[in-house]
Amino acid sequence: MRSTFSLAAATAAAVLCAANVAAAPIYGNSASSGNNPLHTIDGTTGVEASRFIGQPSGNGRGIVVVGDVMFYTVTDDSKIYEVNKNTGAPLGFIQTQNQSMSTIAFDGTFFYTADYSGTNRAFKIDPTTGNNVQTITLGMAQQFMDGLEFFNGKLISNRCDACGVYDVYDLSGNVLQAGFITAPSSATGIAFDGTNFLVSNIFSSSIGVYNGSTGALISTINLSSNAGGFLIEDLSVDYSTRIDTNPNNPIPEPETYALMLAGLGMLGYMVRRRKQG
Repeated sequence: MRSTFSLAAATAAAVLCAANVAAAPIYGNSASSGNNPLHTIDGTTGVEASRFIGQPSGNGRGIVVVGDVMFYTVTDDSKIYEVNKNTGAPLGFIQTQNQSMSTIAFDGTFFYTADYSGTNRAFKIDPTTGNNVQTITLGMAQQFMDGLEFFNGKLISNRCDACGVYDVYDLSGNVLQAGFITAPSSATGIAFDGTNFLVSNIFSSSIGVYNGSTGALISTINLSSNAGGFLIEDLSVDYSTRIDTNPNNPIPEPETYALMLAGLGMLGYMVRRRKQG
């Protein structure tokens, strides 16, 4: 039978390991009239780890990463393209019903994309068929939104192309919180890392980190690369690592962290008892 002391020590070790986990990689898709750079960026330093040129070339928009697969969109194109995120090797595409798509997101089963043909609509897409299963009108949005993310059963979207105000909606398009994030006027794509939001400051080669509960700016990640500049339209983390988009992901929830902290307290108590004895 495991002693209370050893159980508390194991719990403490788990807390320390969790506290030292480096920030997850961030993925981006840059706008460009000549090519379509797909970036993998160190989430701690902002240094670009790799860059692939997506095909077809053109004005890159949305990006979603699930495991080893990168899904991305290009303006005035009805397809969602797929590449291996480690090698850049093309894996095919999903033919959709949409004329032009911008930012894309994923809920663990379906894609969400913002219409980029001049409306304030978003579409929920079945990835197996490419068909729209729901059309969502985002009431606070204007048109050409290029920042849309799914998180914890909700959507967050900016109001227009490079608009810095992001509103929270339910999955039917009802406004839950207007102006939840106010970023620089050149802000575009948005991602959720499971705790906080990441927003691309497209013209300043940086990413703003915003508190997932309050919307307040926490920090700014400045981007750097030896392969060229950035013009990032959309951002993604690996959706398979998020609890809200992958229920099988073993990342501890807040309640688990509370138990870990309780274990630390028990560890301290047992150490004191042993010294007194």
